[in-house]
Amino acid sequence: MTNNGAPWSPELLAWHECGMKLLPSAREGQVKSALTALSLYSVDQSFSFLRFATAVIAAESGFNADAVSPSGATGLFQLTGIGAREAALQCGLPLSWGVSEPVFMDSLRDSRRNVKYGTCLLRFYLDQVKGNHTLALVLYNGGYQQLTRLSVTGTLSKETAEYVFRVHSYLGRCQ
Repeated sequence: MTNNGAPWSPELLAWHECGMKLLPSAREGQVKSALTALSLYSVDQSFSFLRFATAVIAAESGFNADAVSPSGATGLFQLTGIGAREAALQCGLPLSWGVSEPVFMDSLRDSRRNVKYGTCLLRFYLDQVKGNHTLALVLYNGGYQQLTRLSVTGTLSKETAEYVFRVHSYLGRCQ
């Protein structure tokens, strides 16, 4: 197996095997496709970040690149229009001004674009909270409102708390 033409290190091979074990119900082809896109298009190629992003993908879409949530979040990283636009602004990615929202959201079904925007957003949130994975997950799932709620009340919404727990449980399976 190669990563951008270079042989994968033992560390990356272990990451790939971990991704295959996270969701036994996921189709092997979907997992391989998601992990390949992640290894090729992630804005951060460090092993620790790829591992973290893999856990987020498992929790968000179950490795299904075609996933669309009831609220319209799309692709591997389940990006919303707001999240993708924030990623574009923070990372200098194409924003597609003048393109209608449905066309922009449809473009996020492309795994390459979804991974680039999703990892950019995840990396941005990690940088915002000085590398704290839990707080980055709070931002990714619940936005700044949940981060403010956590700092003021010490609590999270049930949905965000369950999401953070789920991603951390996936990370624990890949030690």
